[in-house]
Amino acid sequence: MSRFIRDKGDRRRNEVMEMFDMAEFCQVFLTAHYIRNEDDSYIPLIQRGRLDQMPSEVADEMDAMLKLAVIEIEKMGNDPKAFMESRGEDYDPVSDFIDTPEMKDALGNTIMRRLRITEGLHDEEEAYERAKELMPEVRDALHAFVAGNLSQTMYNLVKDLHQKGLHDLSRVSELVEPKVAMIDDRGIAFSVEIDREKLDEILGNSKDKEETKVKYDPAWG
Repeated sequence: MSRFIRDKGDRRRNEVMEMFDMAEFCQVFLTAHYIRNEDDSYIPLIQRGRLDQMPSEVADEMDAMLKLAVIEIEKMGNDPKAFMESRGEDYDPVSDFIDTPEMKDALGNTIMRRLRITEGLHDEEEAYERAKELMPEVRDALHAFVAGNLSQTMYNLVKDLHQKGLHDLSRVSELVEPKVAMIDDRGIAFSVEIDREKLDEILGNSKDKEETKVKYDPAWG
């Protein structure tokens, strides 16, 4: 896969862009899966251009990223604007998601593996020191990757639910469970089925509450 880089002045950033592609992001999630299950004696290597051959556990792990989107949507409730305004500068669910011990170890492991290919570093100690040097920039790249997918998933889900008449988002997890449907070099696609029976129930309750509010509103006399 070829890539045009407009600003070639930032050497470290360019190194990271060349080092990490979709295959490497998938590798991080797969490695985290093995580490979490204490089965890291042999972790399959995901090769560029062969994403069709990678284990399904990658998609299983990335489903958690989509679940995070649902959690964030639910926090909006029926007032997304107020939720956005109430978030402080330290509010960063993406960092909470990627800065776990498993993800950190997986990221370091993936960098070291990649260094064997890009820089021929087979000495473990030397590769470890080089990985430490690159870690901050690679971690930021992972943050951007997760944040981008999180934002896109939230946007698509909210848009779809609004079109179906749902504006109070506080019970979204009862309606949807998005799953990774496809991964290729360009990005991730997800699928989601909306529980129509539950949606009708929630919409019906909302309508009943609104009618009751209007009926007993003192302003009506």
